[in-house]
Amino acid sequence: MSYHPKILDAGEQDIKTIEEYLAQYSRSAVRRFFESMKERIRSLRTMPFSCPEYELDPFFRRMVLGDYILFYSVDEKRKLVIVHRIFHHSRNIDRHMSEYRESM
Repeated sequence: MSYHPKILDAGEQDIKTIEEYLAQYSRSAVRRFFESMKERIRSLRTMPFSCPEYELDPFFRRMVLGDYILFYSVDEKRKLVIVHRIFHHSRNIDRHMSEYRESM
């Protein structure tokens, strides 16, 4: 059975921030990032548990997208892959994810 992707508002904002940042340097970098992200999210439709759990909070799974890490969860009942956040690997991800989880 196929799962459907859903990107939450926080994830959409992260995507916009990434696009603005990459666009300063190269439109082709933006295009490559989006193509990679779409392809990887599409792969979750049939294999939602293929990425490892986030070690500090197993509610989330994490997917590496080049220099970025995408955090998602799986809703078995509704057959959804829910994209929560996307961070550059150099950020304090543990702190940001902790703050995000508290705000949920």
